[in-house]
Amino acid sequence: MTDIYFAKDNVHFTKTEKKLIDYIIASPRDFIRMSIGDVARCIGSSEPTVSRFARHCGYADFKELKNAVLMHISEENPPAGKLTSTLGSEASSTPEGFLHRQQYCIEKTLEFLEPHQLTRAADMILAAETVWIYAKGASISMAELLRFRLNRFGRRVMLLPAGSSELFEHMNFFTEKDLVILFGFQKTPREAAVILDHQKTIGYPCIFFTSRLYRSPDQENVLSLFVFRGEPSEYHSMAAPAALLDALVVMLGARLGESSAEHLDRLYKLKEHYKTEIPR
Repeated sequence: MTDIYFAKDNVHFTKTEKKLIDYIIASPRDFIRMSIGDVARCIGSSEPTVSRFARHCGYADFKELKNAVLMHISEENPPAGKLTSTLGSEASSTPEGFLHRQQYCIEKTLEFLEPHQLTRAADMILAAETVWIYAKGASISMAELLRFRLNRFGRRVMLLPAGSSELFEHMNFFTEKDLVILFGFQKTPREAAVILDHQKTIGYPCIFFTSRLYRSPDQENVLSLFVFRGEPSEYHSMAAPAALLDALVVMLGARLGESSAEHLDRLYKLKEHYKTEIPR
């Protein structure tokens, strides 16, 4: 995953500092234009906290941290930069501006997508005996979409309950041959954290859709797929996650080849056979 290039030492970061790390990595060009007060307000913290974070990373002050980030991005030319002028001229409060913003979120997601990640994710799905999917809140829409697509490919997919101890009734059947796909985005739900912890005992692989770039050392065996959904204070839509899921589904279809076509053909014939009983 993305290196924390602006931290000089291998140190332990607090929860608030991890939010700040995510913001800097995802939006370095915005960060270097902000005052210490702007940064604090953006992540919902205080100026002293941001100042301590700069020293924690090994710098004398906030200004020196910004200079380090500036030096790093001056050597790069990310593809998402081409949309900056469009975003500057379109108000996100208008339908056109909002759609341009979602285009930017997809470009930003692509910027941080490593070439091998979708290939690895497809391999993990195809190798799994059962694919378990966990999500809660608005993320359930993504879980349902993925379940629908994978079912059409003949995969065995199970949706996990969003909360309560009922989750354990399903976790009890997890094996090392299964795959667990989690949606966490801005925060990791408590239930997802339990599933990730249980992985250490059972050894099942995990795919984690997240909007956080900072990854704890104990998640090295988890494939994290980063999705940019906007700044912390913005309205977060599911446009970018849906686009990433569709890209994964298209790759799966290509990998399955004729097998994929056979499943879809049987589905079509089944619908045709019962179309008088259940109209299409």
